[in-house]
Amino acid sequence: MAFIETERLMLRTWMPGDAPRWLEIMSDPDVRAFSPAGAPPTPDAMRAAVERMMEEEEREGFSVWPVIRKEDGRLIGRCGLHRLPDGSVEIVWSLEREAWGNGYATEAAAAVLAYARGTLGLERVAALIDPRNARSIALAHRLRLRFDRLVRAYRRDLLRYVS
Repeated sequence: MAFIETERLMLRTWMPGDAPRWLEIMSDPDVRAFSPAGAPPTPDAMRAAVERMMEEEEREGFSVWPVIRKEDGRLIGRCGLHRLPDGSVEIVWSLEREAWGNGYATEAAAAVLAYARGTLGLERVAALIDPRNARSIALAHRLRLRFDRLVRAYRRDLLRYVS
């Protein structure tokens, strides 16, 4: 089921069969360079991650969903919402390297923000970005998120941009 659909993309519920493709994407060191994950992923870790995202969707009504390119049905990354320990909601995006530079992240994240505001009624969403991640900082600006402050999250200092 597609929760969010754009001109070129669908964001839908995770399925257990998505874990191998998510492992393939996250096995690229460039993709996970700014991710809080740390060690290279394993099949078991990716199955557990997909299961956590499915559980979050059941519990919260949202998740960091798989991004599917309509043109070929390929899972190219993930984008969505995640509840932080302090109760705030974070927008998250991560795409395979081959998808970079095509506007997919902007398209997916803009649709997720519209869903957060319109469907979920969230007034504030935060993006937590590694200060070295120029691509994500540029995306935050395209989304008209504004820099708020430096925060400590995921055991490191991150820039917080808010809607």
